[in-house]
Amino acid sequence: MDNDIWLHGRGTEVPVQGVCLSLQSASVHFITAKHTSPVKRYVEDINFRLVSYHFLTSCHVSAMSISETWYAIKDHGTNYCNLYNLIEGSLLTQTRGYKEVTSEFLCTQRSTANCTIY
Repeated sequence: MDNDIWLHGRGTEVPVQGVCLSLQSASVHFITAKHTSPVKRYVEDINFRLVSYHFLTSCHVSAMSISETWYAIKDHGTNYCNLYNLIEGSLLTQTRGYKEVTSEFLCTQRSTANCTIY
C-alpha cells in the first residue's frame, strides 16, 4: 500500500519489530492513520488535530490512539507508544517549545510502557 510507512527503532542495526502506519486521511487541521502491531496484528486508530497560534508561528497538536480491540485496556502502553514513537521519531521532542501533556488516566500504563518494542 502506497500510504504505508515503516518505522524501525533508532540505533538498531536489525530491528526486532517494525511498526506499520497507514495514512487514512490528511487535511490542514486533521490527520488520521491506522497502526498495525507487527506480531499480533492488532489495529489502533490514530488521530491528530492541529491548531496554529501565535500568528501561525506555533502549532498545538492534540492526538489520540484508540485500539480497535475492545479488550485492550491493559495494553502495556501501546497506544501511548504509538503517539510517542511518531513524535520522537520525527525529532519533534527536540524542538524548542515541545511539551508533552498526558497522564496515567489518559494513557493507560504510560508510566511502565517500553516504547522501544512497539
